[in-house]
Amino acid sequence: MRRLLPLLALAGITFLPSVSRAFTTVGGSPVWPDGNIVMHLQLGTGPVLSDGRTWNTAAADMLAEWNRSLVRSRFTWIADSTAPIGDGNGVNNVVFRGDIFGRAFGESTLAVATVWRVGTRRTEADVIFNTRYTWESYRGPLKSPGGGSAEFSRVALHEFGHVIGLGHPDEAGQFVSAVMNSRSGDVDGLTADDREGAAFLYASNEGAVAPRITLALVDQSPVEGDAVDFAIGVSGTAPFTYQWRRNGLVQGVSTATWTLNNVATVSSGVWSVTVTNSRGSATSTMNLSVTARPVAPVITRPPAAIEARPGQTVTFTVAATGSTPRLYEWRRNGAALGPATLSDTLTLTDVQAGDAGSYSVEVSNSGGRAASSAASLTVTARSAPVFSASPRSQSVAPGSTVVFQAAAAGDPAPAFQWRRDGVPLPGATSALLILRGIGAAEAGVYTCIAANAVGSVTSAAATLTLSASADAGRLINLSILTAVDPQDPEFTVGTVIGGDRTTGNKPLLFRAVGPGLVQFGIPAAETLADPRLELIAAAPLASNDDWNSAAGDVFGRVGAFALANGSRDAALFQPALARGAYTVRVGAATPAAGSVLAEMFDATPSASAGPATPRLINVSVRKQVAAGDLLTAGFVLGGVTARTVLVRAMGPSLTQFGLAPGDVMADPRLELFSAGTRIAGNDNWGGDPQLAAVGTGVGAFAPRGPTTTDAILLLTLAPGNYTAQATGGSGAGQVLVEVYEVP
Repeated sequence: MRRLLPLLALAGITFLPSVSRAFTTVGGSPVWPDGNIVMHLQLGTGPVLSDGRTWNTAAADMLAEWNRSLVRSRFTWIADSTAPIGDGNGVNNVVFRGDIFGRAFGESTLAVATVWRVGTRRTEADVIFNTRYTWESYRGPLKSPGGGSAEFSRVALHEFGHVIGLGHPDEAGQFVSAVMNSRSGDVDGLTADDREGAAFLYASNEGAVAPRITLALVDQSPVEGDAVDFAIGVSGTAPFTYQWRRNGLVQGVSTATWTLNNVATVSSGVWSVTVTNSRGSATSTMNLSVTARPVAPVITRPPAAIEARPGQTVTFTVAATGSTPRLYEWRRNGAALGPATLSDTLTLTDVQAGDAGSYSVEVSNSGGRAASSAASLTVTARSAPVFSASPRSQSVAPGSTVVFQAAAAGDPAPAFQWRRDGVPLPGATSALLILRGIGAAEAGVYTCIAANAVGSVTSAAATLTLSASADAGRLINLSILTAVDPQDPEFTVGTVIGGDRTTGNKPLLFRAVGPGLVQFGIPAAETLADPRLELIAAAPLASNDDWNSAAGDVFGRVGAFALANGSRDAALFQPALARGAYTVRVGAATPAAGSVLAEMFDATPSASAGPATPRLINVSVRKQVAAGDLLTAGFVLGGVTARTVLVRAMGPSLTQFGLAPGDVMADPRLELFSAGTRIAGNDNWGGDPQLAAVGTGVGAFAPRGPTTTDAILLLTLAPGNYTAQATGGSGAGQVLVEVYEVP
């Protein structure tokens, strides 16, 4: 077992403070076996110091200084030793090096002592002085504190104190004059506190009595949330150290008595304390068994409303937490349907109109009870189809793909038939009509007929016209306003540059805005103070932390809002990206929480955009979304004519890329808005083979299967601004929102 003990480093030492002394010892007070501690001084001959010593003789003097306080073990040394230098080789080396056996020195670290031990006995200690500094040897006040030079003797004295087992008293809240304090000061020799610490670890055993337990620990069985008192009585020769453990793991307690407040079930186990003095140790053990406090039930998912036809079987389900066993009492219109049972479901067979009503459940256990909200059961007779959404008129460029979509409900579910100018279209029997390679023959008036056994209805008419403009709609912007925190520190934005019959490169602007959001009314304390972004292809291409006015001249050209000069927002302009796939990683420069706006802009001037200009054929964002939260992605379609796009919110299908089912959003719901108005939505994509074929055609990965609960929309949209929102209701996890242009 090894421990690294640096001077001026603020971590890596376990302290056991005592109310009766200031000095501290390394956790467990590991010491050397009685006898000599042989140090191999290998600091080199070097120049003779101003006081007439060499580095090795100066080090020997510091070892001799500690020997005045040591009895059972004492330093001996070999000056100008040629013993092998290594970590864990059983040789105690004292050397100058530029690294710690292959590891870097910490910031402002002058020297370190690396210690190997077995149990409570030390087996090796190496002292390494950092060659980054210019070393001197003098007594008195420090000449250049915090500079590039260091005084050798007091640093050596400090590190040799670590070798024998002393820690930093100042980091344990003990503010005394000591060479063992964590930072170099004007103290240039051992103080009374340093000598007391050495004597504590290596005093003579003559006349001392080993510790004996006089008040042993006793088994305790508290209830969760109680306070537990630990107390041990001991006789023998003071001073004593106390090492407390739970299931063998050391606890941060070093007193004979202490209290564990608000005890939890995880605190259960075998507790022990080992009492140690200069003559030996004694251990007492107890069993702590914490009983869980009953937790009242909480309904996490109430029963959902059900619509059924006469004769169907329906099932209400409730989800609840709390201590088990839990009893469920189901009710209709407030009246109990029977005694409470252990079932969290209520099944009704052959439902009729008389079964309609309001259904609820009361959940109870030893900790209390909770009542659900009511869910309605509606029993309806068969009905003729009714359109809830009719196709919209479109104006597109020749050769485009056009999508007409309708939605109708009825009982039984209706069948669909599309018509153009009143003539049925062969095979067009889905609510989704996809027309590819539009020409003059496809222009006309489209209607959809929905029919079932009860009746039929015709949708409103939609007109398809051809635009004279060749400037087809194209993706020109993606923006995501979200939040990050140290537990969810970053997210990714992606794009694919390409398009059939396109050549050349594309300029793109990427931004990550945190402080700049205050101009939109977001309080500064709620923004990400220092966002950072990194552009990656097959390997990292570029990154930016603080934009410092870089690419500022591009903002106005692409329609991006201005950023204050000197803000810590991030911006990255790439004037010529080759066709291909790119990922932008967005996060905090240092761990922090706050809102951040990630943006991607097509910086191609509108006047120069043509059929051969590479396009953003895909934009996407992937992020962890908390339960009840949503992921919002805005995108802009430029150009003159409409463009068909495939919009997806993928959760379950991400498992084919190595994510566990519990790590993804189980059931994403996708909604699309324009100017604040909802224009489309989808919950479960339903395995539509047309959607699957379109996805394959644009290069999107296939859903994991036709029954996955991923959400997909296929729409023909006019140029403008759109907002896609993905939410998983009460579920949390990774979700991918992506937009593909459909040629």
